Amino acid sequence: MRLVDTLTIYANPNPLLVSRQAVFPGLVQMPDGDIVAVFSIGQAFDSADQRAVVSRSCDNGRTWSDPERLCSHECQPEESESYKPLLLADGRLLATGYTFIRPGLLVPIVDPETFEVLPMRNKVAFSHDGGRTWTNPAAFSVDGAQLELSGPCIQLSSGRLLGAAAPFHLSKTGHAGWIIASDDQGSNWFKLSEFFRAENGAISPWECRLCETVAGEVGVIFWAYDNASGTNLNNHIALSCDGGETFGPAVDTGIRGQASNLISLGPDRLLTIHAHREAPVGLVVRKLEVREGRVVIEQEFDLFADDRMGSDSADISRQFGSLKFGQPSLLRLLDGQILATCWRLENSQHVIKGYILAD
Repeated sequence: MRLVDTLTIYANPNPLLVSRQAVFPGLVQMPDGDIVAVFSIGQAFDSADQRAVVSRSCDNGRTWSDPERLCSHECQPEESESYKPLLLADGRLLATGYTFIRPGLLVPIVDPETFEVLPMRNKVAFSHDGGRTWTNPAAFSVDGAQLELSGPCIQLSSGRLLGAAAPFHLSKTGHAGWIIASDDQGSNWFKLSEFFRAENGAISPWECRLCETVAGEVGVIFWAYDNASGTNLNNHIALSCDGGETFGPAVDTGIRGQASNLISLGPDRLLTIHAHREAPVGLVVRKLEVREGRVVIEQEFDLFADDRMGSDSADISRQFGSLKFGQPSLLRLLDGQILATCWRLENSQHVIKGYILAD
């Protein structure tokens, strides 16, 4: 792999006048070649005014339009937003994610004393014109759970939609990784299966991401966090041979990353990206072979390495509150190159970065 270009998808153009912190990007490429990016902008990393915006590139990611609100509708009480887009087989765009209900400007998402999390709603919106306009996001519920649906959903070759998420809470036990599904193109969702549940539910599968590896087979990668010991574990991958209805035991990748993502390179092979927030700190892309319950790293490439970007891992609340980069993703472009993206802290601003990769 080699780095072809480094891009800034969004950075605040007037940082001396106004605070506009950009986080949580998700990207899709349209059949005409345009790339649509959905991310969130607010005055601070967890601010109550964080809203989903849409930006567009017509030149393979080199330049981007000014971001516009995904939807101008405002909720009462206020809700902060995060969505990720998916291009459906019928040409529409689907955005799924969540909002936090914000009772006041100075009420944090996670209470630093009790670790209680603000109420959350899972929502879905649609675009019929390539991401230029969107429906008002509509709330949906799966078994009454508040799901950390932080990554994009996927559409299987069968047409079914799948999402991977964990019920979002910071208790010591009761954690699991869910697969949710929709058979009506995203209007309604149900729990299909669990891809991971440790004994006593003490391990959280945060930031789950999934892909169809080959037709009918699904892989999920996740950040494993041991709530009993308060430590980050290696990234794990869970595999399904029946479209996500059942999963084998999660495979330890041997990679000590946190937020990660993956795309398929064909049978038994994956391209992954990992945010390493403990020394050595950096953003790393890897080619993996996953076969017979083991992972072999074929190749790895550092997009950046900087120990100053590490996080405070004293407890999960401090870890969430000290993040300096995250939510990496990989998008295979129509020309065969790969666009890797993440949010990161750069010059004291949260910005959206892109990295064009080629073999």
